[in-house]
Amino acid sequence: MAVTKLLRMKQAAGNNKAAHLKYNIHYICNPEKTEGGLYISSNAGFSPETIFCTMMRNKEFWNKPDGSQGFHYMLSFAPDSGVDEKLALQIAEEFCQELLQGRFYYVCAVHNDRPHMHVHITFDSVSKEDGYKFHSPKGDWERRIQPITDRLSRKYGLPELVYDAERKGVHYGEWEKRSAGKKEDIEWKTAYEWDDIIRDDIDEAVAHSHSMEDFFRYLREQKYVIRDGTYLSLRPYGKPQARRTSRLGSGYGKEEIAKRIADNAVTPQIENRYRTYGDWSAMQAVIYAKIKITPGWRMSPFQRQFYRRWNNTVFLRRPGAAQPWKYKKELLEIGKLSDAIRYMTDHDIGSLQDLQQCMDNLEAERDAAGRKLQAERTKLYRSSSAGTEEKTAMQEQVKKYSGLLRQVKKEINLAEYISRKFYEMETEEKEHFQDTDIRLDRNIRQEKHPEEKRRRREASERQTPQK
Repeated sequence: MAVTKLLRMKQAAGNNKAAHLKYNIHYICNPEKTEGGLYISSNAGFSPETIFCTMMRNKEFWNKPDGSQGFHYMLSFAPDSGVDEKLALQIAEEFCQELLQGRFYYVCAVHNDRPHMHVHITFDSVSKEDGYKFHSPKGDWERRIQPITDRLSRKYGLPELVYDAERKGVHYGEWEKRSAGKKEDIEWKTAYEWDDIIRDDIDEAVAHSHSMEDFFRYLREQKYVIRDGTYLSLRPYGKPQARRTSRLGSGYGKEEIAKRIADNAVTPQIENRYRTYGDWSAMQAVIYAKIKITPGWRMSPFQRQFYRRWNNTVFLRRPGAAQPWKYKKELLEIGKLSDAIRYMTDHDIGSLQDLQQCMDNLEAERDAAGRKLQAERTKLYRSSSAGTEEKTAMQEQVKKYSGLLRQVKKEINLAEYISRKFYEMETEEKEHFQDTDIRLDRNIRQEKHPEEKRRRREASERQTPQK
């Protein structure tokens, strides 16, 4: 199976901004290529006209008719893969469910007019649940697309997974070799950047505002630093530099935000489902697997501290969340935080002492692997008179110890991250309690001596000479 991202359908020139999207839907639903429409699946309707109108009404409802109109992917299958039209459509539907999570309108169409079976997938750029735009940032192939297609290839026993030439990734066969003898890897959803966070905050603030004053007040409550001039610039908590909103894409310029807020008065409001981040189901699978292997297992306080931070980050937009601004910077490393919890669970690291022991063992293993690798390289370098088979065996040994050394170094980096993160969380917690104690002490003093502040001020004024 091969997956290709063909294009992002931009806004067309002229009056019909969605002309490219309309043409694309009609093309992939061509009856001559889909057995009269037999192999078409969509959650937006049955005919090309209905599908297009549904997507356009969705854009109008969320007041996002501009910018990118949709995305187009294609799944291809080798002629000898044994995939027929029915199975190809089923795989495409599962691909859409995993990628889009039911939040976007889509249409899948199987084309059997060529020797290789292939499926075209087109989906709307605007979420039907909350109005968020679909973003495909740098590294999206490795973080989102490749894990999905890898899982589908394994599930249906398809041959080696191949990607288009525009991206570099690990082939499915190579991934299988690397994963041999290990537990099944879980790929976390980590495609989050500061621009994604700021866009989501703007969308949330617009939904809760009826004026620009409301909008600014909402963002200030989220600890934003705002520069309101010719352009609007925002700096969220944890980000060193401000970001000009007009560079976030269509719909986020200063005038565009003001228009979206003004339209709130005439746009019917519905209760939105709050957004979650990361991969909650994958984390639950890790915990359930541990409980199944070790009945009665519970997280230690050390592990719970990481899990609590991860959980607050995943659900930071739930109603009533405490200090959500505090966890937004964690979105940039939520994948690493997930890896840390998985690693501590798998290796029974329940305390800082366990972590230190693990790091000592890893460093000893790294030194041993480094010595063996150096010895094998030296042997290969001096084997000028050796036969071809003997040299091949030496090269395999070098390759083996090189891979082992890389894996050990990766685990050491993860263990060091866990240690740094632990001390970072400890420092934040101490500062929080210290600040709380100071405020409580001040309130107690004021309750005991309500007139103390007034008396001090009057005494200070009497001692200050009049000019």
